[in-house]
Amino acid sequence: MPKPKYRISRLLLTALKWKIEELIFFKISNKADCKRLSEIILLKTNKIISESTLYRLFLWDGNQSAPYIHTLDILAEFLDVKNWSELESYLNGLQNFKFLFGVYPIEQQYQSLLSINIHQGSLRPLYNFLEQFSSELAFEKKIILGEEIYLALKSNPNSNIEFFKQFHSLPIVRQGFFEILADPEFKIKDYEVGLSYYLKNLKNENSINYLQDFVFANSLLIRFYFLKKNKDKVLEIGKLLYVNCNLNENDLKGFYVYPKIRYYAYKLLYSFVIEGFDYQYWEWLYEYSIQLINSLEPLIEKRIVIHTLLETLHINPSLQEKTFNELMISFPFIFTFYPSYIFKLPMKERLKFLDTNSAKFINGTL
Repeated sequence: MPKPKYRISRLLLTALKWKIEELIFFKISNKADCKRLSEIILLKTNKIISESTLYRLFLWDGNQSAPYIHTLDILAEFLDVKNWSELESYLNGLQNFKFLFGVYPIEQQYQSLLSINIHQGSLRPLYNFLEQFSSELAFEKKIILGEEIYLALKSNPNSNIEFFKQFHSLPIVRQGFFEILADPEFKIKDYEVGLSYYLKNLKNENSINYLQDFVFANSLLIRFYFLKKNKDKVLEIGKLLYVNCNLNENDLKGFYVYPKIRYYAYKLLYSFVIEGFDYQYWEWLYEYSIQLINSLEPLIEKRIVIHTLLETLHINPSLQEKTFNELMISFPFIFTFYPSYIFKLPMKERLKFLDTNSAKFINGTL
């Protein structure tokens, strides 16, 4: 009896591909990627989906998208979902949420209603729409809304300042856009102004949430101004972070890993502007980072530490290369998912594979 096949829409297939790419941290764009994905699936599930099957499923334009149910069940298992039926229901739910604010997945020639509102400055109805969503909105839906806001602001031909001025206090904008879809490359117009509004809205200076949000935004700003070679702004923000605050390990104990490791790593940038590379501080930071990686459970959080550490070391290229090699030996499982060809790339390109920032995929950086 032939194995049952299942007709899958291009919309659903795209959503499935995105979920897999979120897990493996690289885009599936060629046969080599399909081969690596096949190996990773076998490693995790002990089940086989061939390179050619994955290529036909995700990359072959002539495909009619009718894989075997068995194949889809393996992909569901790979994504830690019971079976394809449950995964399909979950993915359809997320796609339906996109329709709520006028997103047309796949149909790239159409703008979403949210995007049109931002580009045309029709902010009052958009404010009323986004005001509906509280901090209790499901994390996945925060990502979806955050992505659409990110894309709309990034493609806006006009200034984004009025949007930031009016929307910076809304929970879905603060959490879904500023925090989950952070833009450390500052690809969005007026993003530094947006972060200044984000900081103005912080409340209760004695709370851990205040400190975490303060560190989060100012860490992005100090890196931005360092790369822009704006010494005065680096010194100004560095003084706020490392002199006025001068947080210790106990102060940062309740922080999420991103603001925590950025706070420690970017002190190297502040010191570099003042006196050059601080080798003594680096020795402490490296040992601390090793301990932090070992103490973290989620793989993504381990990657966050490694990427932030290595990316900051662009100020010392020889040490950056040396540290990359040491970390690859010390934590081989971190690098397990990556295609072997990345190790032949320049360091800047290699680090893109370690980058866990949510905005990296929608920026098309890989």
